[in-house]
Amino acid sequence: MKTVKDLAVELKVTPQYINRVINQLPTSKKPKQVNHSYQIDDHVETAIKEFMSVRHKSTETKKQRNKSLNISLLQDKLSSQLEQENQSLKQQLETKDKQIEKLLKQNENIQKLVDQEQQLHLSDQKRIEKLEQPDKEQKTDTIQNNSVENRQQNQPKKGFFKRLFDK
Repeated sequence: MKTVKDLAVELKVTPQYINRVINQLPTSKKPKQVNHSYQIDDHVETAIKEFMSVRHKSTETKKQRNKSLNISLLQDKLSSQLEQENQSLKQQLETKDKQIEKLLKQNENIQKLVDQEQQLHLSDQKRIEKLEQPDKEQKTDTIQNNSVENRQQNQPKKGFFKRLFDK
């Protein structure tokens, strides 16, 4: 004969669990109770072991099901989160692409404006040179005229015939 405590140690479970199993056994297989403790014989012990083996198998499968269910739920959550993050990143990429296109167009426009400004500057320089060039010609003409007049003023005045036959 064994006690609940002895059987619990042997089966590596708690005495409370053995008491619960005994309460779930049919009345024909329940052990006799003496002084508020059960006296477990070989017949009852095998019934308890059978009940526990069936019960443990079913609980382990439930645990496995729960684990697999939890794993699948976690996978679904992660999958949905990854999908949302992926969508968000795609939107950000599209936005960035649009911004890049806009900046490239602005850059092209600025480049055109710089080219136009350089052309205008070159044409202005040519105009300024043209405007300055006649002034130089006029200055050289006036200088030549002044030099001729000065030469003429320095020489004594000659008469008409003298000038004609002097040469």
